[in-house]
This record gives sequence, C-alpha cells and structure tokens, in this order.
Amino acid sequence: YVKFHWKPTCGVSCLMDDEATLVGGKNHSHATQDLYDSIAAGNFPEWKLFVQVIDPEEEERFDFDPLDDTKTWPEEEVPLR
Repeated sequence: YVKFHWKPTCGVSCLMDDEATLVGGKNHSHATQDLYDSIAAGNFPEWKLFVQVIDPEEEERFDFDPLDDTKTWPEEEVPLR
C-alpha cells in the first residue's frame, strides 16, 4: 500500500486567528491572489513528492486501519521516501 505526500519546497505558513479574520475580511480569495501574484512574478510553486509504503502483510501491525483515508501513517513507523 502507498500513501503519497506532496510537500511545498517553500515551506508552510499559517495565519493566526486574528490575521485570518483581517486578511479574509479584505479579500476572501487571498490565497488564490497570492498564488496568482507569485506566478506573475516568476515565482512558480514547486512541490516534492514523497511516498510511504507498507506491505499488505504489515496491515495488522497498526492499531488503526491503514486503508482508512482519514488516518495518517506515523512517519516514525513508515518513513517518507
């Protein structure tokens, strides 16, 4: 079984509640606008692809169903490659 992970090379940043209220109140499409402006400036988005792989025979070693899409496989047990 395989889980795919696309991680942005620029990292991840989040808005705090008060920032989100302020930014969202001014422009509800702020994330789309930021992406558009970045591409227009030549700063194209980029991601790296990682996978986690488990053999179907290992499925029973987890205390959850690894085929449940709502579950995350622990990177300590199933490292990203």
